[in-house]
Amino acid sequence: MKPKGLRSMRDIPTNQSLKNHAIPQSRDQLISEYARLEYQKSRLERELNVWMKNLKKTEDRIRNVQERLSLIQNLINDIPGNRQPPNFQSPSDGKSEKSAGFKEISIEY
Repeated sequence: MKPKGLRSMRDIPTNQSLKNHAIPQSRDQLISEYARLEYQKSRLERELNVWMKNLKKTEDRIRNVQERLSLIQNLINDIPGNRQPPNFQSPSDGKSEKSAGFKEISIEY
C-alpha cells in the first residue's frame, strides 16, 4: 500500500528537508532563521528590481526596433520603380526540377 501524499521521489522526506522544515527549538535558532529569511527576502527584492529594470530596457529596445522597421518599410515602399509589393513571390513556371529550390530575381540596368 502506497502512503498518501507521496506522488514522486521528490515528496519523500530526507534528513535535509526535515531539518529545513523543522520548527526551531531555541531562541538562538529562531533569531538565526529570522535573520536568514530577512536576508533572503532583501536579496530576492533586489533581484526583482534588476529584472524589472532589464524588462523596461528590453521593451524600449523592442519599441525602437519596431519603429525603425516601420520607417525602413515605408522607405522601401516609397522607392520609385518599386512595382511589386514587398512580399511578392513570382509564380513558378515549372521550367525544371533543378531550379525548384531557388528563387528567381530580375535585374534591370
